[in-house]
Amino acid sequence: MDTISSGKKIQGNSIFLEEPELDGFYGLAVRIDRVLLNQKTRFQHLVVAEAGPLGRVLLLDGNIQVTEFDESGYHEMLAHVPLLTHPDPRRVLVVGGGDGGALREVLKHPGVEHVDLCEIDEAVIRASRQYLPGLAASFDDPRVALHIADGIQYVRDHPHSWDVILVDSSDPEGPAEGIFKESFYRSIKEALHPSGIAVTQCESAFLFEQLIRKIFAFLPHVFPMIGYYLTLVPTYTSGIIGFAFCSLGPNPIKNVPEPNRVKCLKGLHYYSPALHRATFALPRRFLDLLPNDQDGHGAIVLNRVPMER
Repeated sequence: MDTISSGKKIQGNSIFLEEPELDGFYGLAVRIDRVLLNQKTRFQHLVVAEAGPLGRVLLLDGNIQVTEFDESGYHEMLAHVPLLTHPDPRRVLVVGGGDGGALREVLKHPGVEHVDLCEIDEAVIRASRQYLPGLAASFDDPRVALHIADGIQYVRDHPHSWDVILVDSSDPEGPAEGIFKESFYRSIKEALHPSGIAVTQCESAFLFEQLIRKIFAFLPHVFPMIGYYLTLVPTYTSGIIGFAFCSLGPNPIKNVPEPNRVKCLKGLHYYSPALHRATFALPRRFLDLLPNDQDGHGAIVLNRVPMER
């Protein structure tokens, strides 16, 4: 069986090696059975492949974005932690998320009345509709409005519009690079309703130490309450991925999820109320990347740094 080291040359019956991290010393290998789609879009290289028990895999520029095997760990924690922390989320924005997984989880909340999804690359949505129907069926819900546009500009153009914003982005390169900058987080703050919450994909703390330090250096000057929490996703290099929790009021640890709201969430495979709080408990090496203000439980949930106006 051949070994293919470049993500842009994926082929069937081969071992795909994702571009290694940590100066080239550590990476992820996946056996590919069959390539279903191999396409250069306006913005990136898009591949959908089949990989045995991992099911179907979607890759962008050679990086795994989603596999059917473990996508629930990512999408459920991205969506349900902020939505169950907010007392009454009705209007939600998903930035990115062209595979439809985050949208699927948002729509499990019956109180949500309207969801905007802004994806820059329409080809990702088309590919997901065709090859990942378990995620993409959510696009047809009447509560959903799709916008093919630059998410950074879309957020900037819609102040005071949403209760919850979810940023489901790829890595900080290519079309997603600007999503990790302070100016975008300031736009997110302006786009939220009072007491709104935003959660952004914030990489693995094992692999992106400098990026996380940079983000959490400016976040205390933007949001009155911030946090970093983790989820387990085996097919992301290092096996974990983190999220930045940015709140204008609600506290994810003190606001215990209401049991009746949790019961409405059908088909869960990862999220639980116990995990909701525990996910903010971090190893010491991760805490060292964040501001010093902690709540005594290993979580950053309260900011006492004066915000800039």
